[in-house]
Amino acid sequence: MSIVQAIRPAVQLKPGQDVLGPARRPRRDFPVWHFAMVNDLPRNDVIEQSIASMDLKGKTVVEIGTGTGLIALLFARYGAAHVYTCEMNGNMAAVARQVVGATAFADRITIINESSTLAIARGLLPARADVIFTETLDCGVVGEGFMPIAEDIALLAGPDTVIMPRVVSQCAQLVDSASLDNLNRASFACGFDLRALNEYSTGNYFPVHAELHAHRMLSAAFSVRDYTYLQCPAADVRHVRAEQAGTVHGLLSWFAADFGGAIVSNEPFSGSHWHQAFHPLPEPLQIEEGETVSVLIDDGGFAWASR
Repeated sequence: MSIVQAIRPAVQLKPGQDVLGPARRPRRDFPVWHFAMVNDLPRNDVIEQSIASMDLKGKTVVEIGTGTGLIALLFARYGAAHVYTCEMNGNMAAVARQVVGATAFADRITIINESSTLAIARGLLPARADVIFTETLDCGVVGEGFMPIAEDIALLAGPDTVIMPRVVSQCAQLVDSASLDNLNRASFACGFDLRALNEYSTGNYFPVHAELHAHRMLSAAFSVRDYTYLQCPAADVRHVRAEQAGTVHGLLSWFAADFGGAIVSNEPFSGSHWHQAFHPLPEPLQIEEGETVSVLIDDGGFAWASR
């Protein structure tokens, strides 16, 4: 007898039911990290504290990236007159409508199943918002469309609009880690040359939990850029002193998002649901202690380093 047969319910299954349980669940087409995000209690507390500290009476809020509707509900809870919130994913928007609809705040929250760009073009958002909130940040800041969203925010913001987060500060270190490099680079195995796989390696960055990989930091942490949604400064070269000799396989970066004095960060060992970002160099760079290394991370998260 198979294990399935052993635990199969002794009842006649109805059409659409799974052999091991009730009706099949709908196919998830949004990222699995939504679960980790809503269970990130420090992140939730920081954002709630930031919202609770604001005078929201009579204010109109625009949110870009609804998710489950949690942030929109917090704005409504703390006094916002109305929250307009955009969510591109249809299933996620449906979840948010279900969550919000079960609360007393449903009449003050409008969920728009469109990107903010389309919502603006279709006239579905107010011409000016008192508060604009977005948490469309990935581990390397830019991967969830930071630059296009900044363009949308510029269209919605007036001179007195509060934008949350106010600034997203990105830091990085030079890292020596064959373990991290091997996540994205093939060489030889069992005597065969597998480097053809490298044509498909990630060029800009990918998420890692650095503490799970053997690594050495070859520099102190340095500031990469302070990203702002209005007049974001351009990417610039940073000159970094090597504190140890070694092989720079890439840069490990993380951010600190300032929501108004309250900070959400994915720095190493922070316990955040966000990973850190590993930006592989096109080729590893050998450096000596005391050398100055010129480093650049561009708008797409691609990294370069040279002596």
